[in-house]
Amino acid sequence: MRLRKAIGILKYYFEFVPFKTNFFIYCLVVLASFKIINSYKSDTNSFITLTLLMAKIAMIFSIVIVMISFLSTLISSLYFYFRNKNNPEEAIEIGMEVNPQQHNTLSIATKIPHALKPILGFVLVKLFYDRQRSTEKYLLTDRIKKQFIPFKSGLAGQNSLLLPDIKEYYFSNAIVYFEDMLQFFAFAFPGKVNSTILNMPHSLLYNPQEFTPKKTEEEKIRIEQLRKVEGEYLNYKKFEDSDDVRRIVWKIFAKNKELVVRTPEIMDPFASHIFMYASFYNGFSFELYENYASGMLNHYKNCVWTIFETLAKQAFEIKFISDQHVLPNKQAIDMVRRQITVSDWHHDQPIADYFKPKHASILCIHSFSKLADIENLISRYEVGTTIFFVQLSKVFKSYYVWNWLTRIFLKAPENEFSKLKAKWAIHPLKFKLQSNESKIIELLKQGDLHFEIL
Repeated sequence: MRLRKAIGILKYYFEFVPFKTNFFIYCLVVLASFKIINSYKSDTNSFITLTLLMAKIAMIFSIVIVMISFLSTLISSLYFYFRNKNNPEEAIEIGMEVNPQQHNTLSIATKIPHALKPILGFVLVKLFYDRQRSTEKYLLTDRIKKQFIPFKSGLAGQNSLLLPDIKEYYFSNAIVYFEDMLQFFAFAFPGKVNSTILNMPHSLLYNPQEFTPKKTEEEKIRIEQLRKVEGEYLNYKKFEDSDDVRRIVWKIFAKNKELVVRTPEIMDPFASHIFMYASFYNGFSFELYENYASGMLNHYKNCVWTIFETLAKQAFEIKFISDQHVLPNKQAIDMVRRQITVSDWHHDQPIADYFKPKHASILCIHSFSKLADIENLISRYEVGTTIFFVQLSKVFKSYYVWNWLTRIFLKAPENEFSKLKAKWAIHPLKFKLQSNESKIIELLKQGDLHFEIL
C-alpha cells in the first residue's frame, strides 16, 4: 500500500514537468540531423550541397515553429498564473451532473474565466477524486464571451466522462494544462475544486414475483397467512380498567411506581411492510484484489437496487434495512438509492448480527459470504423469506481464447473493465470464488429455502 501511495504521489508531481516525450524525440532527431549534415559538409557534389541546404532550411523552419509554439504556450500559462495568483479558488468553475440517459456517465460544465488558448494549442483539465485517483484529460474549446479580444473571453466546455464505480465521488483538486500545437510542452497549474456527486445504481432486467410482508406496523392490508405480533416480554402498555390484573409487571411498578401490563402475542391477519435486507459483509480479504472487488460491488449494487425498485411498485410499503450507517435524506426512495450507492464491502457486521428473520421478507447475499453465515441463516430461516443469491463470478465471465486472440490480432482492451475481464479466466480469485459459490448453492438447496440466483 505504501509503494502504491508513493507511486501515486510521483505520478502527480510528474504532471507538472513541462517537457513531454515528443519534445525529447524531436531533440534527438535535430541532433542526429546536425551530425548527418556536418558529416557531408566537406562534400563538393552540387546535388548533395543543394540537399544539405534544403535540410538546413527545413531544420531552421522547424526550430522557429517550435519556438513560436513554446512562447505562445508560455505566455498563455503565465497569463493564467498571474490572473489567478491572488484568488486560486476562482481559477476554475465546475458544474457536474450524472447523465440520466446514459448510465455511469458524468456531464461536466467547466469554465476558466482567465484562460488564454495558445496558438493552435489546447487547454485541458484533469479532475482528481478520492485523493489520488483522476479522470482522463478533457478539452476546453469554447469561449465564454464571444469577442474579438481573446484576453477577457475565457474558456468553457461541455464534456462527458465515464464514472467507473457506483459510489459517492468527492472531487477536491484539478490540474489545468496549457499544451502547444505540437504537443511538445504542457504547462500545468493546480486548481481547487469542491464538488460531490453520486453515481447511482441502475435497474437490470428482472422478472418480478409476488412477495409477502412479514412486519405489521399499520393494519392496512389483509394477508392470507396469519403473522405473529410480538408481545409478552417485548411490548408493554399502561394499565387500563379493562386489563387483566394478572398481567401487571410488578417489577416495573416496584421500580417506577407505574402500572404497566404485558401485551400478549397475537395472530394478526394484517401486514403492512416488506422488510428488505442486503448484506455487504465480505468474508474474503478484498484488499488483495481491489479492482475486481470494485467491479463486483458495482454489479451487486445494481442487483440490490433492481430488487428494491421492483418491490416498490407493489401494493405493500417496502423498507430497506442497511448494514451501514448513512445520513438520512428527505425522500425515502432516494434515501434507499443513496444508501445502496455509498455502501461498501466491510468486515464489521456479519449476516447473523444483521439479519432479522422475523421481520425480513427479502435478503440479498453474494458470493463473498461466509459458509458459516449461510449455515446460521438456514438454521434461523422462517417461511415467507425470499433469499436472493448474487453470483459475482459472472461479472467478468468471458471467452478467454477469443479475448486472447482479439487482443493480439485486432485491438487492445478499451478500458480497465476490459483488462480485468481479459485476465479473469486464469485469475486465482475466480477459482476460489466459484468454489465458494457452489458450496453456498448446495447449502441453500439442502436447507429447503425459497431462494433465487441472480
